[in-house]
Amino acid sequence: MKDTDFEKIYNEYADHIFRYCFFRVSNREVAKDLTQETFIRTWNSLEKGKQIENIKAFLYRVATNLVIDYYRKHKEVSLDLLKENGFDFVKEGEETIDFMELQWVLKEMRQLPEKYQKVLTLRYIEDASPGDIAKTVGISENSASVLLHRGVKMLKKKLNLEEYDEER
Repeated sequence: MKDTDFEKIYNEYADHIFRYCFFRVSNREVAKDLTQETFIRTWNSLEKGKQIENIKAFLYRVATNLVIDYYRKHKEVSLDLLKENGFDFVKEGEETIDFMELQWVLKEMRQLPEKYQKVLTLRYIEDASPGDIAKTVGISENSASVLLHRGVKMLKKKLNLEEYDEER
């Protein structure tokens, strides 16, 4: 792989991988380190001749594994640090989200099993399609859709929002 090809990959995906890592660890410096390590490991894999069909999925898989390793080694950081660390929950041009409400949702989401946290984060934080989620997590697109549906349903139940769906 040419350096310029890898540079294009880095420029296209670095911000996405950083946001994903930051959302998962709630610490800007750790997220930067995890992002850097994600790209180093990807570069090393490519240099060894590994054929990567979907670079985006590969990057998210490496980042996910690094986040898991991080939590095995460190205690989880409080959600209160998200705002202090300057995480922007709102994409440009969208409505503002009440921080306290978001904190409540994130706290409840972190109590879900890991597989649901992962797909919900990819879908609603990174705006990944079910197809992209499937490739990233290594499952079928149908399985990704089922996990998303069940994860949303579980989260709504934890947040006492099931009756909202019934009214619609």
